[in-house]
Amino acid sequence: MPGLVTKAKGAYYAPNKSVTAEFAPPGTLLDSLFKLSPVPTLGSHLANNHPTMPETFYQRLSALDATFLDVESKSAPMHVGAALIFDAKPLTLEHGGLDIERLTRYTEAALDSIPRYRQRVEWTPGFGHPVWVDDDRFNMHFHLRHTRLPLPGDERSLKRLVGRLFSQHLDRSRPLWEFWLVEGVENDTFALVVKAHHCMVDGIAGVALLQALLQISPDAEEREPKQWQARPAPSRTQLLVNEASHRIDGLRKLSHFMPRVRDNIQGVSSVLRSGMKPTARTPFTEHDISPYRRFDWTSFALDEVKAIKKSLGGTINDVVVATTTGAVRRFLRRRGTEVDSMEGFRTALPVNIRKAGGLSVGNAVALLFADLPVSEPDLLERLKKVIRITNELKKESNQTGGAELIEEVADLTTKRLVSELYKAAMRLRTYNLVITNVPGPPMPLYMLGAQMKAIYPMVPLMQNQNLGIALFSYAGGLHWGFNADWESFPDVHEFVEDLNTSFAEYKELAAGRALEVSGGEETSARA
Repeated sequence: MPGLVTKAKGAYYAPNKSVTAEFAPPGTLLDSLFKLSPVPTLGSHLANNHPTMPETFYQRLSALDATFLDVESKSAPMHVGAALIFDAKPLTLEHGGLDIERLTRYTEAALDSIPRYRQRVEWTPGFGHPVWVDDDRFNMHFHLRHTRLPLPGDERSLKRLVGRLFSQHLDRSRPLWEFWLVEGVENDTFALVVKAHHCMVDGIAGVALLQALLQISPDAEEREPKQWQARPAPSRTQLLVNEASHRIDGLRKLSHFMPRVRDNIQGVSSVLRSGMKPTARTPFTEHDISPYRRFDWTSFALDEVKAIKKSLGGTINDVVVATTTGAVRRFLRRRGTEVDSMEGFRTALPVNIRKAGGLSVGNAVALLFADLPVSEPDLLERLKKVIRITNELKKESNQTGGAELIEEVADLTTKRLVSELYKAAMRLRTYNLVITNVPGPPMPLYMLGAQMKAIYPMVPLMQNQNLGIALFSYAGGLHWGFNADWESFPDVHEFVEDLNTSFAEYKELAAGRALEVSGGEETSARA
């Protein structure tokens, strides 16, 4: 659903007392790089009116966060993820295996700065709204898992394993995340496969994992896990009473929204109009995808992307979208689809709207839709069309305001305002493809001295979507992850090759234009 927005909400003590969060100390030096506030943590206090009983804790999910639980199905798990590749030598023991005990202890210490990863979902009786509560059964060994690739441990085997891991649902009775340590990867490397439910994080909030796990120095001090104790969850009756009170208060507050409704009526109309517009039928959409996934990846040098931008115009995102458009055109032609007259091939472009210093939990993203010019055969003209399209989207700021208003009203009343819009958008197939690009740190990062070589992100597939593309820039590289349905999109690797070809074409075109410009300048200088 386009433009739907969520912001991290406050935590509550039961029965009905709002409190102010005390921020935990920054997890690493990466806090200043990503400009994200650390996740708020609330200490275990004694209730003033019950001095012998610790206060109960819960935190209500926002409407959009809760929607990712609602739209999840057997064939469409809603977790985000990534495959991180590390140098294995600094963590390899004498017998040749990874130091799993040290990695486990280090990861558990990292959770002290991201308390959400020790919380599970509980459901409010009667209303069915989810809340976060501390998991009193938390067991680090359930979440940090360990496996090994068969020989020779090549990249293809790793991609197959990552696809299989991304196919598996997270256990809703426990904190909604998993880490998989994968040994036996070629070239003296190992992989860390990360999964976290979309109700916990979006792309930017997912950076909190990097904040907690990674350091900018290979010699950073090793942290030890702190003693942790789960705070009691409120009773079902307390949850019911508090949710009823929340909704009654919300109805009272709706009158204050009338001026904003008048100011944002055009934005709300734009959100609904763009979000309910059916897209072209292509091999990128399916009536009902399978529960199994293929995962592939590729990487480009960020300097090469910037060189294309400098020579041909636009932004890095414009080059990304134009390169993808060229790959889609090639792929559809090979599948036997007529593309020269195709209109309405729509992509969803998530846009981060998190305020500076915003909390690094939950979702704060707006979806904007763009019709890709897949019918355009000329490389330069294709890029120019993409630039015009993205410039027009940037001007439609009213869409973001309208989406935020819808989400805030849903937070005060019922999450169904958001979840039903999402479900309707899925039934109508409002987009063919999602492309999400998250900026990362420009310098190398380390985990216990092991350098992270690459990171390939994963965006989940909706019920009728065959391919999702996620990008993450890191240490001079632009890393692409491709999440595809196993049955309906078996040729995802061919699509990746199409993307590599499309990028090579733009590199060649940009180099030629740059040569022409430099040649013209030399001629002018001689004259």
